[in-house]
Amino acid sequence: MCFWNIGSPTPSYPCILCIIKSILFPPIKKKPFPLLHLPFVALHNVIKMMNPHELAKLSICSYRLELHLRSYKRKIDRIHIHLSNTFYLLDMFYLENRFGVWFEEEDKNKNLPRPMNTVTKLRQFSGSFEAEHDCLLILFQPFPPSLCFDVSHLLLSLYSCPLIDWAFYLNQLEIETVRRYLDIILQGRCEQITFFRSEMSCEFLTELMDKIPLDKKLKIDSGIPADFRHPNALKFYGSQYKNGRWITLDDLKTIRNVLYVYLDSTIFNCHDINQFLHYWINCDEKMFVQMNLQLDESVEIDEDAVKDGLITVQPKQLEEPDEVLCLYLKMKNPNNEQCDMCCLTILKDHNARFDSWKSDETSIKSEVLELLEKKKNLELENEDSETSETRKQEIAEEIEQLILLAFEKNENYYVFEV
Repeated sequence: MCFWNIGSPTPSYPCILCIIKSILFPPIKKKPFPLLHLPFVALHNVIKMMNPHELAKLSICSYRLELHLRSYKRKIDRIHIHLSNTFYLLDMFYLENRFGVWFEEEDKNKNLPRPMNTVTKLRQFSGSFEAEHDCLLILFQPFPPSLCFDVSHLLLSLYSCPLIDWAFYLNQLEIETVRRYLDIILQGRCEQITFFRSEMSCEFLTELMDKIPLDKKLKIDSGIPADFRHPNALKFYGSQYKNGRWITLDDLKTIRNVLYVYLDSTIFNCHDINQFLHYWINCDEKMFVQMNLQLDESVEIDEDAVKDGLITVQPKQLEEPDEVLCLYLKMKNPNNEQCDMCCLTILKDHNARFDSWKSDETSIKSEVLELLEKKKNLELENEDSETSETRKQEIAEEIEQLILLAFEKNENYYVFEV
C-alpha cells in the first residue's frame, strides 16, 4: 500500500517510496520450519493432524521425514491402487474420507521432468509436484509402468493399512502386462482385484479365475461373454460383476461361505428368486452374508410368486421409502455357526437384496418362523394317509396351540399367513 493510501481499502500500485523501501529494506525470507527439531510428542501430534496425502507430500520434501514417517505408520482403513499405462493412483480411505496421490505420466501443456529408471525414495519426485486439489496430490512424472510397484512400496511404507485393493484398466494395458502384474500382486498383500473397462474374452477370464485364490475379492467392471462359465465364478470371498446376465440359477446354488455376491445386471425373475429361496432354506451350509441381484426393469415384482410355498413373515410397515417387498425367512435345519435368518428386500429400482445372519434366540421373527414351521410339519403329517384319527385330533389341537402362541409371540409386529 502506498504512503498516501494508508488506511484506504482501495488497492493501488507501489509508488517510488515503496520501491525505494523494498530495495533498502528487502523482506526477510522465513526459513522452513524444522519439523524434525520438534520434541517427539509435539512432532507426533503435528503428524497426527495431517491428512494421509499430506504425509506423502511431506515425504517428497525430505528424505529424513520420509524415514521418520515410515516408523510412524499412519493408520488408514483401506488403500486402492489403480494401474494404467498413463497414470498411477493411490486412493486412501480413512473415516469415510477419501485422499489420493496421483501420478500422471504425460501433460501436453507442460515440460515434464526427465524420465526415471529407478525409484528408491520419494524425494526423487520433489521436482514433479504439480498441484493439490482438495485431498488429491497431483504429480507429473514419466516413469516406466513396471516401476509402479516400487512407488507403491514406498508409499505403502508410510501407512498401516489392513486392506489393499488393486485395479487394472484393461483398455490401457496389454494382456501380457496384466498377467505379469497380477503374478507380482498375488505374491504380496492383496484383498481385492478389480478389472475396469474393455470386453474380456472367455480364455482370459478362465485364466484369471483359475489363478486368483478364492479367499480374495474379485470385481469385474468389464463386459463378459454370455456363454462364459466357470465353477469358481461365485466362490470368491467377494464377487461383483457389472454384467451378471451370464449367471444362472444353478450358479447361485453353488455359493458357499462367501461374504457377498453383487450382480449389477441379471436375467432372473420372481420365480427364480422363489426357487433360490427354497434352496436356501433347505441348505445345510452357510451360503452368503449379503447378495444383491439387479433385476431387469421389465420384470414384474409379483409378491405371490416370490412367496409361493415359503414360510415368511413381513413387517407391517416397510422400513425404507423405496422398498416394494420385505420378507424374513429361516433355515429349516441350521448348524450352530450358520447364518440361519434371511431378509429379502426388493426396492423400486428392481434391486433384490438378500441379507443373512445368525438369529438371536429371543428374536420375535425367529420364534414366529419356528412356530410356523412346526405348524406346517404337523399339517403334512395330518395329510398322511397312515395317520390315525386319534392322532389327527391331537394334531388339530397342537396346530391351534401353535397359532395362538405365534400370535402371542408376534405382539402385532409382523404379518404372516396361518
